[in-house]
Amino acid sequence: MSSIVYTRLFNLKVSHDYFKDGVAKGLIIQPTPQTSRQLRNGRMLFRVKPDGVVVFYSAAEDEVTPLVNMGKDLRLIFSISIIDLDEFMNITNLDESSTRKFKSSNMLYFKNDPASVSTDAANPEQITHTLVDSLRDSLFTYSFTIAAAPPEVLFKLTDESGNPVSAGKDGTGSPLPNVLTVKKDVDGVYRQQVDLRDKATGKYTVTIRNSADTLTLKEEVIYADGSLVPSKIVGIVDIIYTAATNHIYAATEEYELKFRRQSTIWKYFIADKNKKVDLVANDLLITDTGSGGGTPYGVYNFSRIGAEPNTDVRVNGLDTVVFKSNVPIPFFEQPKLNIELRKNPGNVSVIQHLPNPSHRGVTKEDAGQPASEIYVFI
Repeated sequence: MSSIVYTRLFNLKVSHDYFKDGVAKGLIIQPTPQTSRQLRNGRMLFRVKPDGVVVFYSAAEDEVTPLVNMGKDLRLIFSISIIDLDEFMNITNLDESSTRKFKSSNMLYFKNDPASVSTDAANPEQITHTLVDSLRDSLFTYSFTIAAAPPEVLFKLTDESGNPVSAGKDGTGSPLPNVLTVKKDVDGVYRQQVDLRDKATGKYTVTIRNSADTLTLKEEVIYADGSLVPSKIVGIVDIIYTAATNHIYAATEEYELKFRRQSTIWKYFIADKNKKVDLVANDLLITDTGSGGGTPYGVYNFSRIGAEPNTDVRVNGLDTVVFKSNVPIPFFEQPKLNIELRKNPGNVSVIQHLPNPSHRGVTKEDAGQPASEIYVFI
């Protein structure tokens, strides 16, 4: 009796440079319902491993030839959910770029490049994310407003390759025109039903143009998959195989999803609770010796904001001194040590190791940069 042979189709490593060992924690990656059916039909196995996931396929005795050939064009889709979403959002830089900032309604989208496939486990194809504006059902009403509120606008829908897509069918079952005129309702909202139930799941772009078709008024990237809408997911991973690259069922592909740690301005609010430090007679300062904490930390300077005590800020009715770092400091699993609160005259240590910001706390904005607030009572 011959044994069943399973060969690795691909390895997907998930890394995060917040963690000391570089391996992301607290993420759940699983196939979508559609992909689960594909895996079963293709006699494939999906397995979780400590640093990511792996997909195997059932092979002949040569360990290469698949017992069920799924063809050269194949798309496998996986969802990403997070166990502790608050902490993950704080410690991770989710911006796509300096001009494309992450918003809470966004979804992360990862997609491999079949032309850049790697079979070297030490140098996997690195896949970074782009942002999708929203996750949608395959049948939905697209509601929106326009600041200028013209009487009517043009509605266009395109697929990921930029090809025009009909937003649905008319009463006779014929596809709607690729360009639709949408009139403003009495409440100032424009509404257009979109039916993608007979289309592939995936990314689509909604473009709103003026009635003369000379100006784009609004554009939004959506991901349409009705099976995912009820679930609380934060991202999608698309693994694509194409006939052009002809790489499926060849050497094992190696992929890596890369998450980047967040960096924030650290703002210390030193509140005089116990009245042990005379904030008028003494000058407080924060120093950083630079030792302790390791990579990726550097040596940071902190500047006092306002007077001592600050005339504009009081914490719980207490006199308060405010400091902030001159540059953003990265979040890291290992705390930053030797950020010290001292007082003059005498250069006396008050607190040798000031606390780091909470990794689950609220991140605010300071002069356009993310900022973390740390409250210290002395």
